[in-house]
Amino acid sequence: MILDTNRFNATVEVAKAKAADSPAWLRAIERAAEGILSGELIVTTLAHGALVTSSNGSYMANGSCQCKAFRRGHKECRHRAAARLIELYETADLAVSPADERADIIADIKARWPRDLNLADELMARFRVNSLNFLADDMLAGVLAAIA
Repeated sequence: MILDTNRFNATVEVAKAKAADSPAWLRAIERAAEGILSGELIVTTLAHGALVTSSNGSYMANGSCQCKAFRRGHKECRHRAAARLIELYETADLAVSPADERADIIADIKARWPRDLNLADELMARFRVNSLNFLADDMLAGVLAAIA
C-alpha cells in the first residue's frame, strides 16, 4: 500500500490527541508511525485485526499481541498502535475536506481553551500570532493535543 503521508500524518495527530493522557500510548503511536513511514513495519489488515510484520517477526495485533513487550505486560506495544493507525487511516472519512477539518480543530480549541487565559495573548507569547487562523495545521493539532 502506498500511503498518502499528509493523510497518514493527520491520522497520527488524531490518534495522539485521543491518547494525550497516556504517555505509554503516545510513545507506541510515535514508534509505530515512524516504523510505518520508514517501511520497517508492514501492516496487513485482516477481518479480525492485523498482521504487523517487521524484521523481528510477524505479530497478530487484535486487541493483544504476541511480541515480547506485550508478554512482559506492556499493553501499549507499537504493533497494536500500528494496527490501529492503519485501521484509522483506511476508515478515515474522505468526504471531510481539509478546510472543514481545520475549522473543526479551531472550534475544538476555542471550546476547550481555559476561560481564565486569554487565547490571543497566549498565542502571541508562544507563536507570535494572535489568531488560530495563522497557525499551520500541524501546530493546531499540537495545540489541541496539549489542551485536550
